Amino acid sequence: MLVAAEHGILYLVSFVLLALGVGILVLMILMIVQGGASGAEKIIGILEELLLVLIVLEIFVTVQTHLSGGRLQLEPFIIVGIIAIIRHILSVVVRLTIPAIPANPAESRQQLMELVVYAGSAFILVAALALARWSQRRPAPSAGGRGDSGASG
Repeated sequence: MLVAAEHGILYLVSFVLLALGVGILVLMILMIVQGGASGAEKIIGILEELLLVLIVLEIFVTVQTHLSGGRLQLEPFIIVGIIAIIRHILSVVVRLTIPAIPANPAESRQQLMELVVYAGSAFILVAALALARWSQRRPAPSAGGRGDSGASG
């Protein structure tokens, strides 16, 4: 009974994730059509929204994998983290480059520190992703398939 409840909740989460992804895309299209922002701001906004859709879809795929009997894996969560950090980096860059937002030197310094922290976090997550993928590699079969240590006698 608990397994059925778990599957029911996971299916509900899946449908909500799909609806959320579609909703984000619809709102993004409305933002494009309505205008009001400069071309550069629109492009950054579109990119941020698309990255958000990727995060939602990555979580959706993880839930679907779990529903089909697969194990939860570390990689999708690392990828979601990397995408989220990229979104934050984009928002900081936009705040730093838009001249309409006056910033004092202390705010600019704080935003630059945010960029450094986000860049360091992204580097750590990319290294973790590489390590996770490296740890899942299978050793190559030995030459000739004989199973000996390669010493000839």
